[in-house]
Amino acid sequence: MRQWVGLSLLLAAPSGIFAAEGKVASARELLRMGFFQDFEELDISELLEGAEILLGIAGGRGASAERAPGVVSVLGDEEIRLRGVRTLQQALELIPGVDVTTDGLGRPRVVLRGVFSGATGGGSEDVLILVNGHRMDDPFLGGATLLNPSLPVANVKRIEVLRGAASALYGSGAVAGVVNVITYGPEDFSGIEATAEAGSFGTQRYAIRLGSRAGEFRTFGFLQYEDTNGARLLVPADSQTGHGPSLAPRHSEDGLQAIETNYRIEWHDFTMNLRIGNARGDGFIGLSDALGDNDLSYRQIASDLAYERKTAGSGVFRTTLSFGQNRYRQFLKPLPPGFEIAEGVFPDGVFIEQNADTRRFGLLGTWERDLGQHGIVAGVSVGRESAEDVEVRSNYDFATGEAVPDQTQFLPTAGGDDGRTLFGLFVQDDWKPSRSAAITAALRFDQVGDVSSVSPRIGAVFTLPNDVRFKLAYGRAFRAPTLAERELSVPLILSRAGLDPVHNDTLEAAVAVKRGALRASVAAYLSYLRDVIEPVGAFDPTRSRPIRNGPGTDLRGLELELRRSFGRSDSVFISLAVQDAEDRRTGLDAPFVPSALGNLGGTVFLRGGRVSVTPIWSFRTSREREPRDPRPPLAGHGLLGLTLRATGLYRTLSLTLSGRNLLDQRYYEPALLGGVPGDYPRPGRSVLLQASYLF
Repeated sequence: MRQWVGLSLLLAAPSGIFAAEGKVASARELLRMGFFQDFEELDISELLEGAEILLGIAGGRGASAERAPGVVSVLGDEEIRLRGVRTLQQALELIPGVDVTTDGLGRPRVVLRGVFSGATGGGSEDVLILVNGHRMDDPFLGGATLLNPSLPVANVKRIEVLRGAASALYGSGAVAGVVNVITYGPEDFSGIEATAEAGSFGTQRYAIRLGSRAGEFRTFGFLQYEDTNGARLLVPADSQTGHGPSLAPRHSEDGLQAIETNYRIEWHDFTMNLRIGNARGDGFIGLSDALGDNDLSYRQIASDLAYERKTAGSGVFRTTLSFGQNRYRQFLKPLPPGFEIAEGVFPDGVFIEQNADTRRFGLLGTWERDLGQHGIVAGVSVGRESAEDVEVRSNYDFATGEAVPDQTQFLPTAGGDDGRTLFGLFVQDDWKPSRSAAITAALRFDQVGDVSSVSPRIGAVFTLPNDVRFKLAYGRAFRAPTLAERELSVPLILSRAGLDPVHNDTLEAAVAVKRGALRASVAAYLSYLRDVIEPVGAFDPTRSRPIRNGPGTDLRGLELELRRSFGRSDSVFISLAVQDAEDRRTGLDAPFVPSALGNLGGTVFLRGGRVSVTPIWSFRTSREREPRDPRPPLAGHGLLGLTLRATGLYRTLSLTLSGRNLLDQRYYEPALLGGVPGDYPRPGRSVLLQASYLF
């Protein structure tokens, strides 16, 4: 850890927040840097300034959330602080239509508009997560949350969420939507800020943020260390209970240690970003829903170098060279001591050791130009992604159900190294035929290995009287099979060549209103998810299942988002989603998708605006099971959270006390039939205290 702190200090030496000609910054300028002098100088519209920022997530060119050609939600840094959010997963739970569940290894799964990903082990592979535009998903297993079980938001300036099919802009993976995380940079922050946090479950976090400017050379660094024992929840029975030896009842293993670093260097027209994330976890319950001792470690490196050139007559040219490397190491005990097959008994249980390194190289070039009523964006991308050093070692072959004679032998079904080339070509036209109408049309062609796809998208925004905007949009998205799904088998899942890509067609309509202190939007959508990649047959903790393309799901729903301020500071906010997911194979409700979910909260400022109180009530309705599952639907739940924040206690000292599930509600995440009979328990009441000081 000392090396990381030293590197941060070298990259971002402090220069003082008021160094520019000795002037005192305005409240709005200070807000952009993440702090301010006095709440009484601020209007709530400044606190909600994220809704006014020009976004590129929906159309590739700057537009506010109300004008963007798609359904977009934005969480700004001040909202994140006021609501006591600590991780990206917690932030996404505040967005309409977004649910975050947990799998048997404790990894988060982002479920957007009822698209329940993770059936083949990747988790969240149908939601594309970007950090400063850089893809965080893993080419091998898929999904960004696999490698980032606790992505911190202490260094996040803004989170943009585009719901609906978006491959016309982003290519493979943007099936249900896109999450773009914008971090702080040297243009936002100058100085040194230190943060410390401690609370329930032995949780402790320490962070430092540094920014410096020297003429055209600007640097920024961020480092956070996290260590928690986890809730250690009682699991009365697991998948082996009643079927052989079991370690239940026993407490889950929820420990997590993580280091997150971000660096940015800006010089003239060049920008370099570097992110390094390291995490190690205990594996919650286990790979096969059987309690055991596990050790999971992940490392992700994401870097890019961008160059932007603006010319008066030719437009804006941007070039980005990117590199990403992911590494995961897992030692798992999926079946307990005493597990027995016809050949004999495993006295020490079944172990699995998995190792894989993946790499992705990419080059993206774009051109943007205004041509009267038309704004053109065109681009081309080329790249290569690969899985290397893929090793799966075990004393038991899940494919055959037989013992492996030599414990040093690699499983024959695991496969070997694999890779594929990437190519994308896209064009978009923003046409404004009148002052009250804007039409955006985009088309993209992608070649991902041997999979090709064409992704169209068209959206229209009509400005009506009284600051009302009406939107219509259609998009088609796809996800190519991951390398593991295509060639490389992993325990419990057998790969299959010739899989078709997942497709999603989305049609949506929305009304957005921005009037004074009120911001509100209502969206309705229809989505047709096809060719989903899913396992065949019932879950069996002792055997692998082949995978196939399934018929998919029909999804429809309504989403409401409202923010209303009162006076200069106090506010209320509501997010609500009502959704229906129908399994095309059975005609029944798709499993594990709640019919309604949402949040209700507000912020009240006290003591001249230096103290804020933010309560939040979050709820999920009941969720249906798989068709063959005799258990009743998983009960819904409602959780109460509360955040108290005080600023200016001593110079720049700020304290934040946040509590989650304050009523100590017992609630669970769904487990498959044949897995944990009582589902996955979730944490009870927790309290965290955070202190930050700006030097």
